[in-house]
Amino acid sequence: MKPEVFAVYFPNFHPSPFNERHFGGGWSEWELVRSAPPRFPGHHQPLRPSWGHFNEADPEWSAREIDLAADHGITGFLVDWFWSHGTQLLHEQLEQGFLKAKNSKRLKFALMWANCPWVDFFPVDEGKVAADMPVLLPAFHSGADMKAVAAYCLDHYFQHENYWRIDGRPYFSFFSYAPLLKAFGNAEGVAEALGEFEQTVQRAGLPGMHFNLNIANVDVSTLCWNFDLIGTARQAGFQSVFGYNVARSSRHQEIPLARPLVDYGEIIESHRYLWANCANKELPFFPTVTIGYDCSPRWSPKARFPLRTLDYPYEPIIINNSPGRFETLCRDAARVAEETNSPVVFVNAWNEWTEGNVLLPEEQSGTAYLEAVRRGFQP
Repeated sequence: MKPEVFAVYFPNFHPSPFNERHFGGGWSEWELVRSAPPRFPGHHQPLRPSWGHFNEADPEWSAREIDLAADHGITGFLVDWFWSHGTQLLHEQLEQGFLKAKNSKRLKFALMWANCPWVDFFPVDEGKVAADMPVLLPAFHSGADMKAVAAYCLDHYFQHENYWRIDGRPYFSFFSYAPLLKAFGNAEGVAEALGEFEQTVQRAGLPGMHFNLNIANVDVSTLCWNFDLIGTARQAGFQSVFGYNVARSSRHQEIPLARPLVDYGEIIESHRYLWANCANKELPFFPTVTIGYDCSPRWSPKARFPLRTLDYPYEPIIINNSPGRFETLCRDAARVAEETNSPVVFVNAWNEWTEGNVLLPEEQSGTAYLEAVRRGFQP
């Protein structure tokens, strides 16, 4: 059966009250897109959106995005969703834009709780990395908070007919396991907290939840995927795992600071290695395909080679990615999904402009990456 194709949606390209309190009226991450300088000869920065710097929380713009995605074989958006101790941010894109678009039913949607600290790397200061910058919203979990999130999602999302379900159960992903472990102590404690979440939705008449865990983390290994977490995720009550992106080469620790560039061919091989090491393990694994990676819009504007570190956001820049090479990767992922009975392949990303990971039309490539998705996942 042909898998769903979900594009990751990062909703930081609209005015948001939370961001405006910290960065000023009207601010969104479009500011970093506009001002990103090239860091070496031939570096394609700044990116120039073909649609301009639009407001993604406007339902008319959302309608254009939905049509564009659906017309190119994308079946849904996996939306990064932010909540900590009752404080929300960036939800305006989903609630005011997507869900109010006249054609919203053309796409499914699901949430990934971005349960990590919201850090000010917009951009990082000179000589610092993300870990040095102020935390604008900490990651927080408690039993009461889990119940509150479940209730909120029931009221605002899960009851929509186009909310994505697996075997009738709403799909709900977590970006990070570490805050859950910190809050609940061990896998059994996490499982109990997820159980309380599930009981809340069951009382509303749903059969339960499909909980998914991201096992990608830039701190854990060369390729930044934690295979050991798969078994732990099963013990903690998750039903599946995925990796948010695949953006590193196997030689990550050897990349010179004077020229931290990685050919996309190495990233294709990283995808294949990671898929092979996740498939047929203790939990179902859902593959991801990554378009590219270039976090330099979040670097200090003064940063030049050689870099001082390869800590986020100073990740190596992927070069020589092209629609043709990406299409090859999509075809590989479709085959892996078929072989492993995965119901979905995730594409990173629809609109990660400040990480160089974009399906939306851009001046240089137009809709070529979208065409690659359509061809790569066709039956």
